[in-house]
Amino acid sequence: MRAVDDNTPVKLAVLRKLREWGPLTESDLGRMLAGHFITTDDLRDMEEEGLVDMAFVGDEHVVTTAIVGRLFLEQHEDGEPRARPDR
Repeated sequence: MRAVDDNTPVKLAVLRKLREWGPLTESDLGRMLAGHFITTDDLRDMEEEGLVDMAFVGDEHVVTTAIVGRLFLEQHEDGEPRARPDR
């Protein structure tokens, strides 16, 4: 993967917004993170990675932070992800 393909800043922005506000609709996330271009496919990719959960409620998706997403956010806020020490 090239550095320009790294979407970690977008993932972190989504996870931070969800931590701040709790579950949000896809359209609310898009408006709140107008500086990032976030598509449904981006959110689905995050769901496949286990970072968020998505549920179709009413007429759009509601996005919530998954446990793995909380851990991912904590790791990146503490600095670079830590490598596991050799045993």
